[in-house]
Amino acid sequence: MSRSIGKLYHPTSSIPVDIYEGFSWPSLFAGFFWYLYKGMIMWFFITLVVALITWGISWLVFPFFANKLHRDFLIKQGYLPEEQIKR
Repeated sequence: MSRSIGKLYHPTSSIPVDIYEGFSWPSLFAGFFWYLYKGMIMWFFITLVVALITWGISWLVFPFFANKLHRDFLIKQGYLPEEQIKR
C-alpha cells in the first residue's frame, strides 16, 4: 500500500506535489498511461515496450517501484523539499 511521505515543491512557483512510497495502485490499474499522466515520457515508453514484450505481465511488477520513480523524476526536475523553499 502506498502512503504519503510528504510534498515536494516546484522551485519557482512553490506548487506542492504529494509524494508517496510503496505500492502504486493507480500505476497497477492505468499501467504505462500513469507515467504519461505524470509527465514521465521516458518511463512511459519504457513501460510500454516492456508491457508489449511481456504481454502485459510487467503491469504487475512496475507498481512496486512507480512511486520511487516519480519522486526521483521530480527531484531531477528541480522540485525541492519544504525545508529548502525560500519564502
